[in-house]
Formats: sequence, C-alpha cells, structure tokens
Amino acid sequence: MGRPLTEPEFEQLYRSTVRDLVGYLRRRGSADPENDAAEVYAVAWRRRADLPATLLRRAWLFGAAAKVLQAGQRHRAQEGRAAAELAQQPQEPALADDPATAVMAAAMARLSPGEREVLRLVEWERLTPAELATALGVRPGTARVRLHRARQALARDPEVRALIDRRQVAAAGGSVSTRSARSVVDGTPR
Repeated sequence: MGRPLTEPEFEQLYRSTVRDLVGYLRRRGSADPENDAAEVYAVAWRRRADLPATLLRRAWLFGAAAKVLQAGQRHRAQEGRAAAELAQQPQEPALADDPATAVMAAAMARLSPGEREVLRLVEWERLTPAELATALGVRPGTARVRLHRARQALARDPEVRALIDRRQVAAAGGSVSTRSARSVVDGTPR
C-alpha cells in the first residue's frame, strides 16, 4: 500500500490478470463473468491506493471477485429467487467421465462452502498460501490453517478414502493392506 497505481500500471495489471479472473468467475457460476470482472476492476481502480504489493495484487483481485459474486447472490436473494437459482446453478466445472473425478466432485460438494473455496483457490487457481491469505482477507497463518483443515476434511470423506485405498492396492499389485493405504491419507506411519 502506498501511492496509487498509475494508469499504465493499472493497464498492465488488467492485461496480466483478466483471463485468469474471468475464468475464475466462470467456474464459480457467474451468469455474466465479463461484467463481473469489469466490476472487480472498477473496485480495484477506485481502491488503487489500497492495493497490496505487486506480488499479491492478483490474489487481491480474486478476493474482490468473490465479494462481487457474493453481492450478486445477495441481490438475487432479495428478489426472492435465490433459493431456487442457487440450488440449480452449477457449482463445479463440467466433469469428465472419469469415476475418480466424479468421486472428488461429490466429495467437494459435501465440504463446507469455506472449505470448497479454499481448495478451489489453491488447487484450481494455483494461489500460494500467502496469496490465499490476501484473497480471503486473513493472515497467512490463518490461511494455512484453513487450507490444512480443508484438505483434512476432504481426506476424511469415505468415498475419497475408498478411492485412495483402491488406487494404492492397484499401484502395489494388490498387495497393500487397507491400513497402509489409509496411512497415506492420515499421514501416519505404516
């Protein structure tokens, strides 16, 4: 934070992040991702003196995009359509025919919204824990704890555990015990 971004600096920020931001908004179910991205950049322009250091600006934009999406959801709720619309809106990208992908998508759907968001930002958007902290508006240590807990919650899902067990057994030619396969998930020694 400090001096506001100049117009050329802001244009460079836009050019280097717009594709990622529109993709993020599209994957999160935005009805109009380009318009929502324009709103994010309008907020960034108004708050250009408050933007974080250069390396964290992309993450800040993802956090602002999440807030734009949340504001849109609140607006729909006020119109009385939110419950039906949110239940029908796709929350995950289109799934491949791979059974493992279906298992993981179902497991993600069973996580809390906060856990899903943390995993999406780190795994799909490739944010680092420091960038995750900026996107969530929390301290880096808090972001790392949330990421750890989200990963633990996903690993505790029974279908994910079964998938890991099957893959461990297959990888070892059928000789791995259930106990040793589960130790991979739990992080405990064999």
